[in-house]
Parts: sequence; C-alpha cells; structure tokens
Amino acid sequence: MTFLIPAYNEEKSIGPLIDRIKMLCPDSEIIVVDNNSSDRTSEIATSRGVRVIFEGKQGKANAMVAAFRNTRTEYAVMMDADLTYLPDDSRVLVEVLKAEGADVVLGSRLNGEKEDGAISRINTVGNHILSFTASILYSPVSDVCTGHWAFNRRAIRHILEEGLNYSGFELEAEMFSKLARAGLKIVEVPITYRKRSDEPKLSSFTDGFKIFRTLVLERLR
Repeated sequence: MTFLIPAYNEEKSIGPLIDRIKMLCPDSEIIVVDNNSSDRTSEIATSRGVRVIFEGKQGKANAMVAAFRNTRTEYAVMMDADLTYLPDDSRVLVEVLKAEGADVVLGSRLNGEKEDGAISRINTVGNHILSFTASILYSPVSDVCTGHWAFNRRAIRHILEEGLNYSGFELEAEMFSKLARAGLKIVEVPITYRKRSDEPKLSSFTDGFKIFRTLVLERLR
C-alpha cells in the first residue's frame, strides 16, 4: 500500500511521522506532497528516503490529486502530516478495507479516542452537524471531515475521473459526496486523534460553512 501525505509547513512533524510509518509498515511506499511549504518539510522528507512531489497549486485537494495520480498500488492511505493521526490506525483501515470488501474506509475521530484538546468543543459540534447533514443527503457517516482514509484502486480512479472542484478543507466532504453518489461501499472504524503541536489551520466558521455548502451543492449536481 501507499501512504499519501499532503503537507504544508509541517517540518516539526513530518520526520517523526515518516519514521513511525516505516517502523510499522516497512514495505509500504510513502508519498509526501509538498504544497508550497516555506519551511524544511520537503528537505526532511527527502532525507528520510521517501518520494516527494511538489504541487504548486495551493490547497489540500490539489495536493491529493497529485498524490492519487502517482499511486500505483491497489490500496492507499491518506493522512495529514501533523501527527494527529496514527499510522497504527492506518493498518486497521486497510485491514477493514480488505475484510469488508469496501472501496473506502474512514477513520472516525468522533467514535474513537480523542486526546484532550485535540478537537475544540465548537469543532466537535460542527463536525456532528456536518456529518448529520452528509448522512441525510448521502449515506450514514459519523465523521465526514476526518482526514484519515483508506482507498482501493476503484475509489481512487473514480475520484480522478470525477475531478475535485474545491481546493481547500472541503476535500473530504467532496470526496465523500462523490463516492457515496456513485454507490461505492464506504465503512467507518474508530481511530485515535491527537492534538496538534501548533495552532490548527482550519477556521471553524468559515471552513465549516464551505464544507456545508459543498455537501449541498454536490447533492444538487
């Protein structure tokens, strides 16, 4: 399998994350997509011997499209570069993907263990509202905004064929919408979610509204 890691100014965490992945999944490929970082993210990743791709178009969705286009394995895991998600859980996601015959497995933070301070109260409420909206419009889901996913080749191919219209934090909502509408099998498993070492990059109200809008607009397409 391949680990797909979009990264923007994550020099503090990218090295330890890669080291952890290599220890737990030594046979896996790791692709880090540097999305215009101004720090040492790409230098640190390159020093670890992993594949680094540069994506000049800003936005997590653009970084993930680049990652998907460079994935050659049957299974892939998407995770953030900030060490909030554990590679230990990644193995579980892929195991469930295979065992359940699923196309996508989402790691649910809201159904799993959350480190104190990992998700603010307002973001927790927002995530519940957004996931409730996605459940009504598409199919049941407890954490539509999670950044820890496992995909099979069919799901990756479908995303690339459909394309992604939103470049920011709407990525997960848009992927969920497109995959659910296509009838692909999506399952969830609880995961552990850790606190970032620095300030979150997501704006609760602004990005929350964009995610809600994405869910509605995708339903109307």
